[in-house]
Amino acid sequence: MLKPRLFCFWTDDNIMSDDRHRALSTLSKTGLEVIFINQNNLSDWILKHAPLHRSYKYLSSVHKADYLRCYFMHHHGGAYSDVKVIEESWLSSYEDLVKSDYLINGYREINCIETARGRGLLKDVWLALNFYRVIGNGAYICKPNTSFTTEWFNSVQKILDSKSEALKNHPSKSHRDFYLKKYDDGSISNYPIRWTEICGEVFHPLCLKHSKKILKNLPTPDFSLPYL
Repeated sequence: MLKPRLFCFWTDDNIMSDDRHRALSTLSKTGLEVIFINQNNLSDWILKHAPLHRSYKYLSSVHKADYLRCYFMHHHGGAYSDVKVIEESWLSSYEDLVKSDYLINGYREINCIETARGRGLLKDVWLALNFYRVIGNGAYICKPNTSFTTEWFNSVQKILDSKSEALKNHPSKSHRDFYLKKYDDGSISNYPIRWTEICGEVFHPLCLKHSKKILKNLPTPDFSLPYL
């Protein structure tokens, strides 16, 4: 039985802003049990037969959260949300998913600009043209251990496998690090993960592939609050 709970993540020791704290307090409006995962309780949720990837410790804060949303949705299921403002209940969306043979329930992607980029021009354009068939990557409710989550998780694991040595040699130096990012001192990052490489670049194509098994009636969170 899919448990009515919502996971959100704050993966490092950077201070959460007042706006972010206020956004966090709104997640309970979903009607789901809110479980806030940080460095203090993460280990309580990691399964013995499924440890975190060996390269997890080298990831940026953003990419740690990208990895964890995939890990939790595959192994635990339930809901996920970015720490954004939510004003509506998710209970009916949760029930719709539980009572169906759909695999995941999310909000309709807003427009073609929001689909992930980085997999090559033709693939990026095709995904953008089909934005209406995918769901957004900032919030969803997901059944665990499905064909969707298995492919999602395995794809992310394979990317990290391929980047393992490079991540060890060039670990993240900032909370929002990504490949070729320009730091404040003018230097260029050699951190080997693109901004959306283990998140949208995997998730959106999978949504397109499994579009007939995806519900799209989750209320859209307020994404006006920038990622801090």
